[in-house]
Amino acid sequence: MFGILALLSGCGDKFLDQKNLFEKDLENYYRNETDVNEALIGAYSCLAVDGGANHPIMMANLLSDDCFSGGGTNDIEVGGTDKFENPHEDLYLEFYKRNYEGIFILNSLLEHFDQASYDDATARKQARGEAYFLRGYFYFRLAEFFGEVPLDMSSTLEYLPKASTDEIYAQIASDLKMAIDSMSSVTYTNIESGRATKWAAEALMGRVYLFYTGFYGKSELPTNEGTAITQANVVTWLEDCISNSGHMLLTDYASIWPFSSLSDDDHDDGYYYAQNVTWAGDGCAETVFAVQYTNQGDWGNTGRLAYANEYVLYTSPRAYDYPPFGFGWGIGSVNPELRDSFEANDPRKTSTVIDNEDSNEPTYGDNYNWAGWNCRDETGLWNKKYSAVIRDVDGDGTYTGMYYDLYGGTNNMQLWNMQDDIIIRFSDVLLMAAELGSNSQTHLDDVRDRVGLPSVTYSLTALKAERRHEFALEGIRWFDLLRWGDAETAINASNGVPVKTDNVDTTYKITFDSDRVFLPLPESQIRVSQGNLVQNPGWE
Repeated sequence: MFGILALLSGCGDKFLDQKNLFEKDLENYYRNETDVNEALIGAYSCLAVDGGANHPIMMANLLSDDCFSGGGTNDIEVGGTDKFENPHEDLYLEFYKRNYEGIFILNSLLEHFDQASYDDATARKQARGEAYFLRGYFYFRLAEFFGEVPLDMSSTLEYLPKASTDEIYAQIASDLKMAIDSMSSVTYTNIESGRATKWAAEALMGRVYLFYTGFYGKSELPTNEGTAITQANVVTWLEDCISNSGHMLLTDYASIWPFSSLSDDDHDDGYYYAQNVTWAGDGCAETVFAVQYTNQGDWGNTGRLAYANEYVLYTSPRAYDYPPFGFGWGIGSVNPELRDSFEANDPRKTSTVIDNEDSNEPTYGDNYNWAGWNCRDETGLWNKKYSAVIRDVDGDGTYTGMYYDLYGGTNNMQLWNMQDDIIIRFSDVLLMAAELGSNSQTHLDDVRDRVGLPSVTYSLTALKAERRHEFALEGIRWFDLLRWGDAETAINASNGVPVKTDNVDTTYKITFDSDRVFLPLPESQIRVSQGNLVQNPGWE
């Protein structure tokens, strides 16, 4: 833990001597609502990772059976994630570090929160609830990807060993329970966009409960207070979110995603799958929680690169523009088995995959360029939900990013992507409630009816298929596979899928290793831990 915070400070061994940690002395900071809000904004900023290969949605997609590595033959980082390998010792340092940076800010805030004065008691409770939500979420991100990690609950820097699984999840559950109890029950539209809400905390509690009880074979979620979170508790919270949050399913699934903005208008010639669709925009009614980005991304300031959504850059089609989709690094080529698994007439397929076998796509047939920049494990299929969207604003053949066109910023393809990372959608709340509660058929039908599919009798098999297709390429599949015990079967089934590497026909090859379902800890953090921190099993 100390190593992470030393990196954050840039002060090396002198870090422990720094009182002026946030450019204000802790003895005179946290005096009022403004100070608390500054600290919260700092914590929210840590949700974004400065380093695309460490983006959590991308890592989760690569670990799953829905994506292959993509990228170039020399992109060892993403290849390592995809193939359960560790090509260098600090592969996941940026992600690991970023979460602990957020935790440290929140620990300091919560330690001093009572000294802040507020005119509005409701605003005070909301801010405290956001702090607890964020700390719980940061620890859940660490626990999902790394398993057992140090559990640091103070702003005093220490070399800490790993906490047990039960200790970590008890802390996560306790933080989320505090968030639920603290935050306002007003509908989401009454809370500033981008901030955590009571409804996001209720939904995240459902996700935490499902992963912990499923993967670890438990029936309840522990808390620090000793009163376990039961399935009935979680269902009550999920149903509360469904009934009272104001969130809802959008009428058209495509309207969730930025490509749906590309209808016939002054900017575009029209994109086939955007016709008769109106983009709902970031922060729409279906988004329960998201990581937001800005137009301030640049290379000149530490951390500012993460102000732009690097994931969109990394996952866009490799090397070539295919208007209305802009080029990127081509990470995470889509497994054709995912495309082929959608039901006939399921519109989610054409909202999820840019398919070079679809005549309505700009990548169709001979339009597609194989082997861009020595692409590896290429399938000709890309993630449409998180691909760069470009526009010919002046009609002269010069394309710029859609978000740059809307919001300005830097006119550069590496910096003009500002799309939200959607972490929890309302449809996820419905399907979690279906999996755990008594309204299973109703909630499953609601999700299917939205995309025009007929009712199917609820079963776990039907639920699994629905979750795969509803949330494909959104970073959810891998953790579903783990908690259901389906990871090994799904990953091994990817062997033998035809791919191209540097335009040479070959097949996808992978060896699943059950000892490596959690990522390796950064070796640099193990070295500075004075013997307290040990490497995860399977990576020693």
